[in-house]
Amino acid sequence: MNIFKHDSPFMLFMSTVADLMILDILCFLCCIPIVTIGPALSAKYAVAMRIVRHEDPTIVKPFFKAFKDNFKQALIAWLILMAVILLVWLDWSWMIDQGFDNVQPLYFGGAVFVTIIVSFIVLTIFPIISRFELTVHEAFKTAALFSMLYFFSLIAIVILIGASIYACIKYMQWLPAVLALSHISIVYCLCLIFVRGFKKLESKFVDPETGEPIYPQEDEETKPVMDLEEKTEESSK
Repeated sequence: MNIFKHDSPFMLFMSTVADLMILDILCFLCCIPIVTIGPALSAKYAVAMRIVRHEDPTIVKPFFKAFKDNFKQALIAWLILMAVILLVWLDWSWMIDQGFDNVQPLYFGGAVFVTIIVSFIVLTIFPIISRFELTVHEAFKTAALFSMLYFFSLIAIVILIGASIYACIKYMQWLPAVLALSHISIVYCLCLIFVRGFKKLESKFVDPETGEPIYPQEDEETKPVMDLEEKTEESSK
């Protein structure tokens, strides 16, 4: 078997890695204004999930289309999250200044719980916005629900993020390579979770002639509308 054939597992893996690296560069450039981080992440995951599913070989055009289509909702969601993240950061800064020994255990536990929930919502809300037609309020509710349904999977992602930070510090001389590879691994694993989580809903959109799934995010007019009650019912099956 020739591993360098274009359709070999090795070449498919290398193609996926290269595509995710290009996608990361696009996302980073669009994140520079800071306030556009939300739309950039939304566009990134819209394309990344296609890459993981081996659906679409193009990157740049779908990225900027998703960036434009989801800009308003993702921007509002990001601005809200920025305010929440700031409050969480101030809370932890206060506890550090006070000394953890002087902080009530109940307060500390509450801070940890809120931090985990906020972290999970940051991880999940932008892929959800990129995939479904939702109001901002519904997007937050869906992100919270998704976080509960895939709590342990997301905990594993948080551990992976922590491990990547440790690796970046420990192997500082190889920082660019470690940062790039660890980030690609995190994005890939997250996309696997999202593809699995969205699969039941996406299976409703099927071509009656071919029986193949239709992924409607490529066309804003056919972007599926998320029903939160329906999602809860589907996820419990």
